Amino acid sequence: MNYGIPTLMEFPDIEDLAAFCRNHGFSFIEMNMTFPWFQMGSVTAERLRDLKNKYGIGLTIHLHDQVNPFEFSPEMRRGHLENIQFAMELADALDITRLTMHLIPGTYSSINGKKKYLYEQCKDHYLDLVQAFIRFADKSLDGSSTLICLENTGGFLPFQREAIDLMLQSDHFGLTFDIGHNYKAGGGDEAFILVHDQKLKHFHIHDCSLKSNHLAFGAAGLDLVRYLKMAESYGCSVVAEVKESSALLQSKKYLMDHKLWNNA
Repeated sequence: MNYGIPTLMEFPDIEDLAAFCRNHGFSFIEMNMTFPWFQMGSVTAERLRDLKNKYGIGLTIHLHDQVNPFEFSPEMRRGHLENIQFAMELADALDITRLTMHLIPGTYSSINGKKKYLYEQCKDHYLDLVQAFIRFADKSLDGSSTLICLENTGGFLPFQREAIDLMLQSDHFGLTFDIGHNYKAGGGDEAFILVHDQKLKHFHIHDCSLKSNHLAFGAAGLDLVRYLKMAESYGCSVVAEVKESSALLQSKKYLMDHKLWNNA
């Protein structure tokens, strides 16, 4: 099983991140397009290809944390789609097979103490935009092995589950399972994801408590071994999604101690 590392704030120089990845035996970097050094105009496919070859590592992409192709404003939606298109072009040029994307729940109002989401209120419009995004992805990824993998974050809402059901009908969509987000959201996403287990392609694994997320492996109480073996059984790639290099090294030690470290 291949273990990767996330984009880390402490390494604003991409080459330093690539060197850390290789020197500590990890297999790939998940480039988060939220960070300034992965923006259009700041990075090129040629530069990333050189680093891949120099350090013998792979790459995946995490789309901007707030990217939202279902934005109701046409002008803002065009910007989001341009951002996704840039990531798709990088993926095509670099043979990247995983693009992870959050689903943004959107605006809500509190009515009698209960959240009412605009996407739920205007669900037909929302699902029309989902269908338009599917067509956009199918056209852009035609002939490609790249998948847009939808990640659970705060617990999938009913209208999001409908959207996911539609997107997973396309060969260009898959799922990223974040086990810490699932825990923080009460565990409800796991059963939904496993109903679609043939589409499960990628894991974000980190330890988690009720108070803290994205902890080093073994720092809290999640049954990480169970999820690591689950990822392996589905042939998924795994990102150790912690936030600092010391936590990555602690996570590597956890994997080695549990005889789960098989990276080169």
